[in-house]
Amino acid sequence: MNITLHQLRAFQAVAKYQSITKAADAMNMTQPAVSIQLKNLQEQFSVPLTEIIGKKIHITEFGQELVDTAERIFAEMDSIETKMLELKGLLGGKIRISSVSTGKYIIPYLMSDFMQIHPHVDISLEVSNRYNVLAHLQENTTDLALVSILPDDLDLESISIAENNWYLTCAFDKLDFFKKEIAKENWKNVPMILREKGSGTRTTMEKFFTERDILIESKMELATNEAVKQAVMAGLGVSVLSNFSMTQELIDQRLAVIPYPGLPLKADWRLIWLKQKKHPPAVKAFIRWLGENKDEIFKGHFPTLESLGL
Repeated sequence: MNITLHQLRAFQAVAKYQSITKAADAMNMTQPAVSIQLKNLQEQFSVPLTEIIGKKIHITEFGQELVDTAERIFAEMDSIETKMLELKGLLGGKIRISSVSTGKYIIPYLMSDFMQIHPHVDISLEVSNRYNVLAHLQENTTDLALVSILPDDLDLESISIAENNWYLTCAFDKLDFFKKEIAKENWKNVPMILREKGSGTRTTMEKFFTERDILIESKMELATNEAVKQAVMAGLGVSVLSNFSMTQELIDQRLAVIPYPGLPLKADWRLIWLKQKKHPPAVKAFIRWLGENKDEIFKGHFPTLESLGL
């Protein structure tokens, strides 16, 4: 038997994405190259590793055992590489981070300087909705998660990163109209653009209006913060947006903040992890480094709306 690491990585990617095309994209390989790796691997076994159902590739029971074995092999290889770097006095290893969608505006800056200091550390980042981020944390497929609203049902540890403020916003040229309607409490004339159910932004937004007995008219429901922002700029309605997601649009006068008592809504961006999680050295170093340097990072990259006169 002559199984190569390239074959195992290709098979692992196909198992994850259930598609040769998507696996090839993820590995920066061509589709034929992935197909060849898969074919060469299959030839070494007398039982099928995959089966085609509909238009998707599904992993057989035996194939899943091979995927599990491959994951253990790569984990051991990563451990050996980390130990070699430690012997040289260097920090190495992998850090897996999941972030809610609004966090994508800040997480790259939290990663950038750390990766320059520790070039042998690899950081993978997945951006998704709050439900998926918390699910990955529970499934132990991520080490750390960036969220703005803490869940009540998980035993967590966390560090506060920065204050997150949500403002009621609209297209710049619609500001006068919406200010007048809201001042008269004519909320039926204020179409609201919402995030999908379960998102932290929507939960906070609905709580705010419910506590004030305000019935909002939903214009549309969108899956990402960026989609909501674009819809607001297009004049389709108003929504609550994080200050981190719209600084440039406010400066360019594509968005405007609608003043209203009780706003902005406030919460902390927090980096969270399961309390029972045993972190490798790279993850511990990242948490410690963020705790020591977060203020300087935000001061350099994220001016407050007040400091910009907005």
